[in-house]
Amino acid sequence: MLRNCINPDCCMPLHSFCEGRLYQFEIVSISIAANDSAVAPFDERPERRVVHYWLCGRCAGSLGVQLDPRRGLYFVPLEAQMPVEETAGRRAEEAIERRDHC
Repeated sequence: MLRNCINPDCCMPLHSFCEGRLYQFEIVSISIAANDSAVAPFDERPERRVVHYWLCGRCAGSLGVQLDPRRGLYFVPLEAQMPVEETAGRRAEEAIERRDHC
């Protein structure tokens, strides 16, 4: 059950899904037998499970969550997830906002 923001530096308690961002990942795991004998057929089915993670509104504004089979769960700055055009547009909007506030 989700209780807190997944960011270990934050740990904001989850009160509602109205704020923040919910991530859902499907994990598929296959165990490999220690016996490499070609005689034994592979009859094991992969184990599938769905996991959920939540980032609070403050963390979701600057971080994203990704799951890699080798690295596991890790955080990525939002600008690293956006296409180049969106990142450039966002920077331009921020520059305009700063200029307007000065």
